[in-house]
Formats: sequence, C-alpha cells, structure tokens
Amino acid sequence: MKQTRKISVIVITYNHEKYLSQALNGILNQKIEAQIEIIIADDCSTDGTLNVARSYQSNYPSQIKILSTARNLGHTRNYQRAWEAADGDYIAHCDGDDYWTSPEKLSKQLEFLESNPNYSCCAHKVWAISEEDGSKHGPVPRTEVDSFDTEALLEACFPHNCSLLFRNRIFTKFPDFFFALTGHDWCIDILNSLGGPIKIMPEVMGVWRMRTNGLWGGKKPSFHLEHNVFFLKEIKPFIPQSALPAQKKHLLRHYFLLSCAYLEEGSIVKANEILIELKNLTALMTLPKRQFLSLWARIKYPSLYQSLRSLRNQMLGEPPTA
Repeated sequence: MKQTRKISVIVITYNHEKYLSQALNGILNQKIEAQIEIIIADDCSTDGTLNVARSYQSNYPSQIKILSTARNLGHTRNYQRAWEAADGDYIAHCDGDDYWTSPEKLSKQLEFLESNPNYSCCAHKVWAISEEDGSKHGPVPRTEVDSFDTEALLEACFPHNCSLLFRNRIFTKFPDFFFALTGHDWCIDILNSLGGPIKIMPEVMGVWRMRTNGLWGGKKPSFHLEHNVFFLKEIKPFIPQSALPAQKKHLLRHYFLLSCAYLEEGSIVKANEILIELKNLTALMTLPKRQFLSLWARIKYPSLYQSLRSLRNQMLGEPPTA
C-alpha cells in the first residue's frame, strides 16, 4: 500500500500524565504505509500531561500537534476541536489513558476500509482492564456479530472508542445535544453508521483502561442509564425511518432499567417518575408484562410486594429476599 493516505489520530487528554506515554508509544509503533498525524487535545490538565505531550512533540515535531486551553472545555467540546483539526482521510481514536497493543492495528483496519468502500468504520475488540485491581475483562464487545448498521447500534455502544478507524467527514457537524453528553462514543458510532455499516474485527488490538475517577468509572448505575435515555431520545430525528422501531424499543428498555436502578438506590420518587414515563410510552406493549407489573408493585405497594414475595418463597422453599 503506497503512502498516499493520511490518518489523523485523536488523543483526548485530561490528567493523563501517568498513561500518556503508553498511548503515544502504541500509536508511534504502528507499522503502516500511510502518513500519521497525532492530535493531542488537552483539556486544561492540572498534572504533567502537557509536559509529557511536549516531550514527545519535540521528538516528532512533524507528526504531533498539541491543542491546549487555558480553561476546561469539557469532554465533548474538547473532542470537537480535535475533530475539526483532523485533516486526514481517516480518523482514529486513542484517549490518553487507553493504548493500542498491536503494531498492525491501523494497517489491518485501513486495508479493510480501502477494500470495502461501503463500510463507514472499522473497529476491533479490546481488553477492559481495571485500574483498581488490574483485573482483565472481555474481550469487549462480548458479541460474535461483526457488522452493525444503525438499527443494531441503537441497542448499545458496541465498538469501543480506542478501536475506531473511520472515514473523515462522513458527518460534517455535531448535533446540538452532542455537547450535553458525558461521553461521545455512542454518538460517533451512530453518526458514522448513517454513512454505512461498522465492521468489528475479532482481533484484540487495544486496551480500555477502566478508571474509577474517569468519565464513567465509579458512577451509580442510574448515572449511566440517565445518559443512555437522554441519548436515545435525542438521536431520534437523525436516524432513518427504518430504525425508529428499534429506537423506541431500546428507549423503553433503558427507561425500565433506570426505574429499577432508582428503586435499588432508594430513590422511590424518581423511580415512580420514570414509571409514569413508561406508561406514557405504552411500555406494556413492548416490555414483558410480568417485569413491568412487578416494577409497578414494588414502587406503588412495596410492603404488599415484599409480603407476597416472602410468601411465595416460603411456599417454594426458597430463602427470603431482602
């Protein structure tokens, strides 16, 4: 493959001093006959992240571009400016606390996209490693499906951020709600899928570092589910008509899970508010009736529900539940 293609690798950083070298080494070690530019967008880190970035830039001045800021922009605004600065034919992601493990990652993905022009994006599986105890999970996504269109992607954010390589300018701007999101991954996947399906290779070629103090780590389940409900509501005007039934189905599922999460967290009022939303969205036509009615009873008549549950367990010889 001749060196006629250019890949822009977006590296989003915020207090990644401990991790950034590993991320940059994984990018610089890529064996590929294509130009690679590295755009490090630092969101006003308070540690030595910028010092690490500048040290690498001094060694690779023609490859590394640093975007700094005097004030914190927030994750999505910081991403936007990096995306706007990317002038490659393709864009890859590797946040400053993640890293790539295969020097052939980009070459394999580029070869696939060059050979399959109908695909918008190519991803791969990654290991999820807990910073807290070093445990390894995955590989993720935990699915054998290798091709996702918009409808399929509405179920969940399948490709991980650090695994993406996609064609630049499939979309030319971000919807307004993008800047209210905590993370951009799912939205980027959906926007790309509007230009063609996304391929997920079975090879594990990267690591997603799960951190308790990151954007997602250490948060309550309700935090994640609130984000998902918001996204699924807001993405509706942007997806094709054929994907609307899937959007409604998964929105109802996330509403249901959010109500359950609030209940488990002791937020009865919030759980009931979401239950009302479910009724307005005709959840009984989509969700399993037994699960919906069980949730309704737990919220509206908790004492009666627990009494009936205990009686049922005694009759079946099962231990009582809390």
